[in-house]
This record gives sequence, structure tokens and C-alpha cells, in this order.
Amino acid sequence: MSRYDVVVFGASGYTGQFVAEELARSVTTSGALTWAIAGRNRKKLDAVLVEASKHVGRDVTSEAGIIIADVNDKASLENMCEVAKVVISCVGPYRFWGGPVIEACISQKCHYVDICGETQVLETFQEKYHADAEKAGVHIVQACGFDCIPADLGMLYTIEKFPGVITEAESVHKIVSRKGGSVHTGTWASLLHSIANANEMRKKRTSLAPFQWLGPKLKKRGHLFKSDMSRGWSMPFMGADVAVVRRSQRARQESGQHPVQYGCYIDFGHLFFCLMLMVWGMIVFLITRFKAGTKFAVNHPRLLSFGVFNEDGSTREQLEASTFSTTFHARGFTDKASVSSTKTPNVKFVTRVSGPDPGYMACSIMAVQSGLCLLRGDLPNQGGVLTPAVAFNGTNLISELDKAGVKFSIVQKS
Repeated sequence: MSRYDVVVFGASGYTGQFVAEELARSVTTSGALTWAIAGRNRKKLDAVLVEASKHVGRDVTSEAGIIIADVNDKASLENMCEVAKVVISCVGPYRFWGGPVIEACISQKCHYVDICGETQVLETFQEKYHADAEKAGVHIVQACGFDCIPADLGMLYTIEKFPGVITEAESVHKIVSRKGGSVHTGTWASLLHSIANANEMRKKRTSLAPFQWLGPKLKKRGHLFKSDMSRGWSMPFMGADVAVVRRSQRARQESGQHPVQYGCYIDFGHLFFCLMLMVWGMIVFLITRFKAGTKFAVNHPRLLSFGVFNEDGSTREQLEASTFSTTFHARGFTDKASVSSTKTPNVKFVTRVSGPDPGYMACSIMAVQSGLCLLRGDLPNQGGVLTPAVAFNGTNLISELDKAGVKFSIVQKS
């Protein structure tokens, strides 16, 4: 039976539309590539291809296949995965809808990519599905969007390029939206459930073997600070980046290499905005302590986010006027002989990952290029539930991302 090279599941959703368009663009640069979109509603899927045709410069309505699949219908998911080599899933929150798709991929030996940024889900799914995926020779690679490609592959790039022995790195996200914008409610639902279940993995993490760090311990920064890493006021980044990078570093340690300490922050610019965000965050945290509160918040995104999260999302014009950068400030020593836990690192190194709007445009580039990398094969692992850095270490994914518009660069050596 012939299979589509790549299938975008959930293509009729807000993010799925952008992923489908990016995949269509990649067809022209990836040679002969067969692809399809999948979802519950044929009429909506037809509309996705019509809309995509407007933005990619050619008619793709007869080029892409259409597959009817529903996360609540196991047989339909298995039928979709049976005719796909790689599935890119855009159906979230993944806490509720990720597991059935992964199970179908494993049973039908189909590789899987998603853009999940739900920390607890990522770690739970690794524990639940890794052995079965590895046995089946299937690669399940989550967090292939803004969560957490810039952080995880940026860290991999920084380690590879570091002029000496790297012992620690901190990254700072900065997002510039010149024409404003908003965030779609799908992201809101995932965010709320992540906050509500933030304590799920703490007990399991304490049972893991301790990290064998090199050099002095990386100091944690405060909840609000201004530093030489960025011009504006910064806060710890509450996404999945730190958890995913630590998983990659644990795999690095298990392979006999030393792990690298990591911290992640986001530059919000003005102090007043940061203070308002902290107050809002505390309110949301308190609301999500209760199931009824979480349900209310999920159903009233516009009210509780003051319009930042809504059903419409940003306009195309707003997205095209937005950019992101993730800047890594790495430190280490000139050679292994000079590494010491009591000495200050004597080598500083700065790298950067940058690109267009992170939430949807760059996210789509990252997801599609991750899927295409799985399709090309020549991977360092035999399968399993893997982080991006573990799954794609030694591949050409970083160079392909660079060509597609997500740039990796060296900023400063000292």
C-alpha cells in the first residue's frame, strides 16, 4: 500500500491552516513529496486547501489528499496512520487528544510530530509510550514548535559551536509585534491545563538519577530582573523549554557526555507590563487551583485575558509584522583541565535563534521541517518518545530550518 509522505492532522484548526500552508511551500523545495490533510469535516478541509492556494502561489486543491479522521474514533485514526509515513498533529490540548494519535501511530508504524508545549504531557507520554515506540521503530517527537525547537535545538547548536568546554547556558526569548496581535484560544486551553497540573511531575523527577554537572552551579535569577542578557525587564519563561532541555541533557549524560546547566527567560521590555503580568498570572493560578475555576477560565478566554486570547487569533498582517529571537548566553572553560566548580568560567559565547512570528509562522516551519527530517531518515535513534535535540542530533535539521527562515547564528565569542 502506498503511503502519503506527510499528513497534517487537525488542518482545519487555526494553527493547522498555517502548518498545511508551510507544508505546501515545502513541496516545491523537497522534490517529489506526497501529502494530505486530515480532520473531521470534509467541507472545512476543502476550505483549508482553497485558503492555502491563495498564500503559496499555486492551486493545491487537487495536489493534496484529504483524510477524514476523528480523535474520538480509533479506527479512523488507525486508517489515517496506515496511509501516512509521518503525521504532524495540530490537535490540542494534547493532554486530551494527543494519546490516541500517538497510539495509532505506534500501531501502524507511522512517525509522529507535534507542537505540544504542555510540560506534564510531554513527560507523561515519554514514560507511557517510549518502550512501545522504540520497539516498533517509530519516532514520536513532541514539542517541535516554538515550544521547544529554539530552546532545545538552540542549546544543541550552542554546545556544538562552543569554543571550549561549555558548562552552562541561559536563553532569553524576545518577541516583537509591531502591529499588535492576539493568541488563539487553543493555546489558552493548553496553558490553563498546564498551570492547573503543574505539580504532576515533581515526585517522578525526584526519583531520577542526579545530574553530574561540570563547573559552578548555575544561579537562578529572580522572578523579575534586568540584566546584561537583555535590554528590557525579564522573567522566567513558564513554557516547557527548561523541562525539555533538561530531558535532552539527561540523555546526553546517559550517553557518556557531560550535561549542560540551563535557564530560560523572556524579555517583556517595560517594568509596568511585567508587574501587570505577574498580577494576572497570580489570578489565573488561583483560579486554576479548582476544577470549576479551570473550566470557567477555559470557556471565557477573552474575559480573563483582557482580549489577548480569543477565537479569532491574530490577523495575517499582524503575524507578518511579528518576529522572535532566542539568545543564548553560554559560559564554560577553555579546556577540560581548567574546569572547576569553584572557579568562574573564563569563556563566554553568545548564539541566537531567530525568525518570523513564533506562535504560528515560525512554529509551522519548525513542525514541517521536523516532519521532513523524520521522513528523510538517517536518524541517530531506532525510535521512541524523544525530545527534538535527541531525535535530530547529527541530522541536517538545523540547516534546513535556516533555509526555511528560522536562523541559527553565532553572535559573540569571548
